[in-house]
Amino acid sequence: MVNKPIVVIGSINMDLVIKSYSIPKPGETVIGESFYKAYGGKGANQAVTVSKLGGDCYFIGKIGRDLFGDELRENLKRNGVNIDYLTEDDSDPTGIAFIIVDKNGENSIVVAPGANMRLGKDDIERAIPVISKAGILLIQLEIPIETVEFSLELAKRYNLMSILNPAPVRRRMDERIISLADIVTPNRTELQMITGVELKDESDIIIAGKKLLEYGIKWVIVTLGSRGVMAIGEEKEIYIPAIKVSPVDTTGAGDVFNGALTVKLSQGESVERAIRYAVVCAGISVTRKGAQNSIPTVEEVEDFIKKEGLEI
Repeated sequence: MVNKPIVVIGSINMDLVIKSYSIPKPGETVIGESFYKAYGGKGANQAVTVSKLGGDCYFIGKIGRDLFGDELRENLKRNGVNIDYLTEDDSDPTGIAFIIVDKNGENSIVVAPGANMRLGKDDIERAIPVISKAGILLIQLEIPIETVEFSLELAKRYNLMSILNPAPVRRRMDERIISLADIVTPNRTELQMITGVELKDESDIIIAGKKLLEYGIKWVIVTLGSRGVMAIGEEKEIYIPAIKVSPVDTTGAGDVFNGALTVKLSQGESVERAIRYAVVCAGISVTRKGAQNSIPTVEEVEDFIKKEGLEI
């Protein structure tokens, strides 16, 4: 698997971000502190992470024929992501995400997917030349569910490891889609919604994770924000605490985790070591503004690990 390309299939959005003291409740208007524009979309965030951390990344996605799309395309190129399979749609605009970030760095997000929902099976079929030679396929749920299923089927056909990041969570997740993945990476909320298990403590997370293992998944890796990560496998459970940082903006932290995890697995690392590395990358990212702007480089991660005396 080492040195094989990593294929990321998913969404690409322009993020419009407002920083505010608090996130407004229904019917409430609040005065924001600042506004900025950032490159985003779960798929694009994960692709840029893979590339910045040394992976040979191909991104498959769809943008509108507009200025936001042009900016996003150029940004992927600047970050070393292969965009041979990034296509334009004439009928829908580029996806947009409206993000509110509160004083604690927590966020609330609404996405208008636009062209992302036009990414179809034909787009994936055109990418078979690279998919068939790749080592890992990483995919999320901000694109049509039929496209997700077809992509995971191709991963099975060509013997790729597949990682499904089930976000945003679907209330009625098709069991077949889950069963097609090798690794599933939900956060706590997503795990609860997918399994129907109420998660009160660590033991409930393990119970819910084992419920997903029944579909034939090799690992369920649950991100728990500031509490770290719990991984449930067939033979053991692994808990990795989060690193201690002062968060500024948690936008995209899950995407950084998924991208970093994928890179390390593609390099032949164990699941535990890959998670430890990904936790550090995600921890660094929350100390910075924005999604892709916050993604660390290989050198920054190595310097942080050395400075903090961490063991990976």
